Amino acid sequence: MAQRKRKPGAQLGEDVARGMIIAAAARVFAAKGLRDTSVEDLLDAANVSRRTFYRMFDSKEDVALALYNFGTAALVENWKRAIASAEKPLEQFARCIDVYLKNAVTAGRLIFVLGGEATRQESPLHARRMQIHDKLVEMLRAAHPDTARLDPWLVRVTLFALESLTREVVAEGDQGRKVTPAAIERARKVIMRMVTAGFAGHGEGVTPLPLDG
Repeated sequence: MAQRKRKPGAQLGEDVARGMIIAAAARVFAAKGLRDTSVEDLLDAANVSRRTFYRMFDSKEDVALALYNFGTAALVENWKRAIASAEKPLEQFARCIDVYLKNAVTAGRLIFVLGGEATRQESPLHARRMQIHDKLVEMLRAAHPDTARLDPWLVRVTLFALESLTREVVAEGDQGRKVTPAAIERARKVIMRMVTAGFAGHGEGVTPLPLDG
């Protein structure tokens, strides 16, 4: 097969080429999904040579991991700001939930494609997903003395519920293509009911709040 050539122009630096490939992958994965995307599709969309591509990535899955890393790193930073913007635990949870659900609007299609891939244990994205879960749980528990006392399983299960609910929202929104404000508001009401009942509910017939240790 003949070597694919990039259109004439200045020689690309590695950081520039890597950025072009990742940006192109976001568009192509959103349009075609991960399984139906080929390396050739990424080469065409990024306008880079096969040699340039393989200088930085081993496969399309390697590009997907780089894109997923970028998105999850942004999520962590946004949660840091959300937590810092509130003092009480339930307010911190609520603002983090808003950040998470906002992603379903701004990047719903990629959440459906890459988030679905990350649920597969054999996927290279899965390990990163679990690392981010650990980080988010740690952040929420460290945000307030009351939250630090909680059994970490309670926080983790709540995070899994938020992740699962967000996937339901994007799946029902034409697999992330048409996520509506009404769907986001509905999801927020559901998850906030779970959070407020789970972390603040008490009284007769209510299971005591599980604490760490």
